[in-house]
Amino acid sequence: KKNIMKKLIILLALHSLFLSFAQIYPLNTYSEVPTNAYIKDLNNDLLPYEGDWKATWGNKIFFVQFKRIKKYLDHKENNPYYKDLLVGKFKVMDQNGLILYDNTNLPNEDTKIEGGRFFTIPIKQYYLFYIDPDICNITGKIYIDFVSNNQTQLNWKFIDTTDIITSSC
Repeated sequence: KKNIMKKLIILLALHSLFLSFAQIYPLNTYSEVPTNAYIKDLNNDLLPYEGDWKATWGNKIFFVQFKRIKKYLDHKENNPYYKDLLVGKFKVMDQNGLILYDNTNLPNEDTKIEGGRFFTIPIKQYYLFYIDPDICNITGKIYIDFVSNNQTQLNWKFIDTTDIITSSC
């Protein structure tokens, strides 16, 4: 009986170990996942977005840097999990090179731009959140996709969702 009990304990331990490794889900998972699961970028969908991007808007030059990270999301207290996502840091300059705003030195955990999810209909695009307590608590949604198949130019759409802006802003 000791030998059978020992084998049963080993079998249960191996089963538990297998279950812990089996909790990896693809990036396009939008349903609930088990606690401490990992929503992983298995197909490298985020890879084309990573890197440094530059844009001119009006008389300002924007530099945005996207980086893929594995983040522990614990906003659902009963169901925390890990997820691969993009975080964004940016710098804004005027045409003379004067830096107007720069958060590129922030740690990845404190970035103002954080990835959300992919949409595939009507076009493939990635959705990010923007929350900036340093600039009047501005919040917004950012949608990015590529202008062409060569993936060298981003299309960027920002939707301001800020509720209240005080007179000091």
